[in-house]
Amino acid sequence: MTLASMSLIMPLCGGGKDMKHHVKYIALMALLTGLPPSHAHAQTVPLSVNYDTLSFIEEPLAKDLGFATANVSLLIDQSAQYDIEDHDDDYNSRANGLIHLETQLPNSWTLGAQYFGSYNRLAGDEYTDNIAAFVSDEWGLVSVGNVTGSVHENTRRRRGTGNANLRFDDFFGGLDETGAFYSVRTNAYRLSITADQEGQAELGLTYERPIGNSYYFLSLRGRKGHAAEGNLVAGDGDTYGTALVGSYTYANLVFDSQIGYEIIDRNTNDTADRVFGSAGVHYKQGLFTSSIEGHVGNVDGDTESSAAIGARYDLARGASLNFGYNFADLNDTEIQEAIASLRYEF
Repeated sequence: MTLASMSLIMPLCGGGKDMKHHVKYIALMALLTGLPPSHAHAQTVPLSVNYDTLSFIEEPLAKDLGFATANVSLLIDQSAQYDIEDHDDDYNSRANGLIHLETQLPNSWTLGAQYFGSYNRLAGDEYTDNIAAFVSDEWGLVSVGNVTGSVHENTRRRRGTGNANLRFDDFFGGLDETGAFYSVRTNAYRLSITADQEGQAELGLTYERPIGNSYYFLSLRGRKGHAAEGNLVAGDGDTYGTALVGSYTYANLVFDSQIGYEIIDRNTNDTADRVFGSAGVHYKQGLFTSSIEGHVGNVDGDTESSAAIGARYDLARGASLNFGYNFADLNDTEIQEAIASLRYEF
């Protein structure tokens, strides 16, 4: 197999639009028909529908609506970035917003929905969104909607700081955006699984707990994906991958790493084996936060590599200066960019 058909950047497939609108209707109906909260104790399991490179740091604003509680987060980022390879500069405006609503029913169930929207001016004024409706109790959480990235969010390495963006640090094959998700926690263990409407699926198991003065995190996940649903491989074909992630935290210092293996099985009877690994260090001291990460992989003799350095300096509550240097190389195609931005979030 050659990598002639692989590219650094391809648009993500947007299949299942009709299903997505249907799920949005179901989620909105769930919100409108929510009942007053009770004192039941349903199991709460994190469900993330934010698959963007920019993550929320500040705690959300909370509001009691009577029939439900709303948590709202908003992030606005104005950046200046320089393409070192093309000697070109750009100025980008980005915004992310998340609305989380939930209420407790008399039968101890927790019912809710999440809506995440993202705007990116340099991507052709693109606006994308994810929505999910969920119900949870002591047996776990079940959700439908744009939830097929949630297993990855539960098991992934920590995102880089500021404007760091480590490319290739996932499987090449992906899932359709619309599907179902289930997650359950027992003590220090959490099992999560997701499947889309096309038959692709991902399973993840995590272990996390403090021991002494340290905090440990381990995760194992496996995915059956499709090349056309990823953002790095062109063409049709199934992919099968497994990845192991480990993280160690002591005070303000975090070390994490990942190793993975993936089989890319094209419909043209062309098969490739991919081995990859990544590692990062994250550090916080007062108002300053930083991270440095690296990735290396091999696909049938062709090497992929990437690196990311990020920093954040907190100016005031919600306001920060963010920096990043990102490098990526695949099949003799390089990306080098430097980014600085002023960010406000709540």
